[in-house]
Amino acid sequence: MKRTLILFFALFCAPVMAEPVSGLYNGRVLVADQTEQSRSKGVNQALEQVLIKLTGNSKIMQLQGIQKAVSNTDNFVASVGYTKLPVGSFEELADQPGFSLQVSFSTQAIDQLIRWAQLPILPAGRPKLLFWIVRDDAETGRQFVTEQLFPDFIHSFQQIMQDRALPYQLPALDLEDQLSLSVNEAWSMREQTIEVASQRYGADGWVLLRFFTTTSGQVRGSWTYKLGDQRGFDDVRGENPEVFVGQAVNELVDSISSKLTYVPQVDTSKLVVQINQVDSFTDYQAVVAQLQGLKLVRSSHVSAVEADRLFVTVDIDGGVDLLISALERGGRLVNQTSEMARFSGNLEFDWMVE
Repeated sequence: MKRTLILFFALFCAPVMAEPVSGLYNGRVLVADQTEQSRSKGVNQALEQVLIKLTGNSKIMQLQGIQKAVSNTDNFVASVGYTKLPVGSFEELADQPGFSLQVSFSTQAIDQLIRWAQLPILPAGRPKLLFWIVRDDAETGRQFVTEQLFPDFIHSFQQIMQDRALPYQLPALDLEDQLSLSVNEAWSMREQTIEVASQRYGADGWVLLRFFTTTSGQVRGSWTYKLGDQRGFDDVRGENPEVFVGQAVNELVDSISSKLTYVPQVDTSKLVVQINQVDSFTDYQAVVAQLQGLKLVRSSHVSAVEADRLFVTVDIDGGVDLLISALERGGRLVNQTSEMARFSGNLEFDWMVE
């Protein structure tokens, strides 16, 4: 009866929309000192961080021509700052004091690089994922991975997700979670049960990551996810838990991102977006701000206002479907576009008042 009720409410509750991500053009790395050699190496690492965040591809620096294109990092840097760290703050610095190097990159210069190299772009409005993580151990059995039980694993996981700039959440694993999803059901990757248990969190999608350690010390596991109509699955192995979580999470985020990215074009597509139910100047301002805040919108201007209908002409990078998806993820626009109108470049939405 418990699961029947949960499933009933799950089917009729709308999910929370994707969250806008900030700091996409900022990188942060650890350096031993403030010498020019450490600064140069740190800026290179920070630039790689930024390109990975923007493109959603952890192997972006391996693409042909990218290393040469970014060989002079000073062309992309807007500002550099240092923060001194106490002894023992991070394992990477051992017992030596060090510095956190914060680098802000020029948005214009980075965007020009992306266009020139025809790199994919992962929009700033990104889906939020709920992560269920399960570990199987010969001595303790199967357990959900929590910060209390496995602090090192969770710390590595959180650092990777922060570097990838993808919103996420870990479940509370309270009584309600235990009644909705047992550890054995999670390990078995029972999709429908995981889907129902995830609904209470209002995330855009969920991920199940499971792993175990072999007698030789190697860590093996797999992940699966569901994000809207998209699904994915893969097996992963690593030399130790730290290597495993890095490989697993990066491959997972790469897989999800590849379905959300677009390649900016030199030529843009011009569309007319009609928004209904814009009843006040406050609504008008909110609509315009939402359109102008989208990365794939190169320019926009209001072309007409008729009663409560607002008509906005926009130039976009990428396809129409990406624009529709980005507007829907904002949470206040409901798509009313017919197939015929979509192919003619005319989109229609209803504005939802908060």
